Amino acid sequence: MPELPEVRTVAVFLNKRIVSTTILKAECFFEKMIWRNEVKDFYKSVLNQKILKVSNYGKYLMFELSNQIIISHLRMEGKWSISKKEIDIYNANHLRLQFELSNGEYLKYYDSRKFGTIEIWDKKNYKQKSGMDKLGPEPLNSQPSFEYLKEKAIKSNSLIKAFILDQSVLCGIGNIYANEILFAAGINPERITKTLTDEELKKIIKFSNTILEKAISLKGTSIHSYKSGDGETGQFQHELKVHLRKDENCFVCGTKILKKQVAGRGTYFCAKCQH
Repeated sequence: MPELPEVRTVAVFLNKRIVSTTILKAECFFEKMIWRNEVKDFYKSVLNQKILKVSNYGKYLMFELSNQIIISHLRMEGKWSISKKEIDIYNANHLRLQFELSNGEYLKYYDSRKFGTIEIWDKKNYKQKSGMDKLGPEPLNSQPSFEYLKEKAIKSNSLIKAFILDQSVLCGIGNIYANEILFAAGINPERITKTLTDEELKKIIKFSNTILEKAISLKGTSIHSYKSGDGETGQFQHELKVHLRKDENCFVCGTKILKKQVAGRGTYFCAKCQH
């Protein structure tokens, strides 16, 4: 599933290409992806709306229109691209939604597994209506604050792996980056969160920032099928220290990397470096 760096990469690409264009027409080829809106109402809401900005918050991609906000969650396989109507960067059979734009191009959404969702809300109350007001801070720009994370941590009996995957605590971290952050911080993913020291919490903040920033600079991690809006693969997979490295030697101590199911997710870690 695309995590913050991948969604940020898509947002940057789209923001450069479609800002100030107007949506002339929308066509949806899989109506179930339109959440909490009737498709006919969705069409009316976007018609003749100018795209003012494309951004993201955590794993959510957001299109700011003149009056509304479109929220796109890519889930497992969702992909956005821009092309002429007759051109498909991805498999044409997976095209689920397209917008005809005033510049002659088409903004297209593809999803082979049909898990992705699209919502549209009024700008004035979209956070409350969509539930985005329940999300925690993005771990970038020195966020979250130490005080915030400590307050959350001392109340938590969950495993630290589950804690940093909780989007209401930290927004945008998924399995890949959780594994990498905990390795960099030297923390065993099966530790109980409230047992972490102040220094360990500060390390989680530090490495959440540095690892996500590095991943964004490399346009994300392409392991299975993730590609940015122009079909380009990310490069952070070449920087992974533990994820997918089961039975390979730890880069720090040489111990074999382990893989276990922790918090329901495939978790890679070094038992010697992470304690």
